[in-house]
Amino acid sequence: MKRINYIIIAWILVFHLFSCMPSRIVRPLDKGQKTIGAHLGGPLIGFAGTTIPIPFTSIIYAQGVSEKTTVFGSIHTTSLLFGVIQTDIGACYNIYYNDSVRIGFSVTPAINMAYDKWEGNFKLWPQVDVNMYWDIKPKKSFVYLGVDNWFELSDKKAHDQDQTNRWIINPQIGYTNVRKKWNHNIEIKYLVPYKDNEPGVVDYKGINGKGAVGIYVSFTRKF
Repeated sequence: MKRINYIIIAWILVFHLFSCMPSRIVRPLDKGQKTIGAHLGGPLIGFAGTTIPIPFTSIIYAQGVSEKTTVFGSIHTTSLLFGVIQTDIGACYNIYYNDSVRIGFSVTPAINMAYDKWEGNFKLWPQVDVNMYWDIKPKKSFVYLGVDNWFELSDKKAHDQDQTNRWIINPQIGYTNVRKKWNHNIEIKYLVPYKDNEPGVVDYKGINGKGAVGIYVSFTRKF
């Protein structure tokens, strides 16, 4: 495939629909704990007569700097294959936890950056995740429900069109299975549920012609 085709595919997949990854950190790690993780999955699309999630992948490193705060950084490996260097860097902060019912709330601000090494295009998006989580057992597995918020800073969309959507909202629900050394996570995200997804270059699968449903699985090794 010619280089220009790689570039076009990369920018369509990475930027046509926002938030191509799951929640990074929902419940902060213990102080001093380190993890390395990977995710696979993305928005559902129509492909070859069936529906599949786009196979986005990324690798993430995280470290607990206090009992309430964890910092992280990632590299998006699928984007990298197409010449787009993409990363998100941020921190998860636990704002409230109730010991009696084992319910907590966390906020995760981050900065997403992407650079196309072929054409020199650069994009940056602030992001804030807000999640409520429920520990099934104290410090063990948990389920969560939240909202992923992206903020568009550019005045123009693709093809030099005016930017009309500055705040991108993506509801999400997930489950993390916690083990001694490994965590396993599955998340379902409803990407831009207010946006029409009429079939175009990418045939996104949403609900009643709106947005796209995303499915993600993640694996994390703790140290």
